[in-house]
Amino acid sequence: MVEMQDISIKAAAPQIFRRPLLYVSPADSLFHAATFLAVGPQIYADGLVVLDAGRLVGRIGGKHLAKHILGKKERWLDASAGEIGEPLEKPLDADSPLKDALSMFSETRFAFMPVATGGKIVASLSIRDLLGIADKTRKAVQLASPITAVQENMGVVEALRFMVDKAVRNLVTMRPDGPYFINDRRVLEFLLSHEARQLVQERGFSALDDVPLSHIEFYKGRVMNPDESTSTAASLLSDVCTPCIFIGYKILTPWDLVMK
Repeated sequence: MVEMQDISIKAAAPQIFRRPLLYVSPADSLFHAATFLAVGPQIYADGLVVLDAGRLVGRIGGKHLAKHILGKKERWLDASAGEIGEPLEKPLDADSPLKDALSMFSETRFAFMPVATGGKIVASLSIRDLLGIADKTRKAVQLASPITAVQENMGVVEALRFMVDKAVRNLVTMRPDGPYFINDRRVLEFLLSHEARQLVQERGFSALDDVPLSHIEFYKGRVMNPDESTSTAASLLSDVCTPCIFIGYKILTPWDLVMK
């Protein structure tokens, strides 16, 4: 669990007020919203705020998109941003204690919340924003979770179901030279690609299960030694290109580091 839970959100994560607020309106296309959540060279978003004329109405994360895609199949892009995600009317206040944010993250299993100042939504807080104040007293391996490895020939649709059912964002496969992974952002990027959309148009949604995960590039996992500290892990995970770290046959994510 992070240190200093009684300090304010603005004191714990002042950097969130120095970046643009990413949001969509309920009428925005799902393609537009999903593009923000996919892998991109200039932007990283763990979630999206949904604002209707400045009024908070919801938030969207990768799991909401995955469930929507599995439910709507080939028609998943026909929806608008307001049709997915979860309703939300009350943001966190910048002056609220950090423990309020952690409680919300824990209750909803979605580590992303809009933050308001003077009643106006001005920022968003995610688990990654709190890596700098994570507990530094334990070894990283103590917080890591067991790996549930998958086969590289697993189909894309099956992979989405696995992510939703197991509540994981990273799919791991073991190779002779160590662990490799694909995360939900990478899968979403593929689903948004011209190749995937053309395949669905010509052969239907089920054709995506004929596409193995190996068709999507796996990333080589970053490996830590079992005796290294959570401080080292926090530094590594602060790189947006490192969504997880491997320690032996365990995986460490920002959620593990902050919430455990």
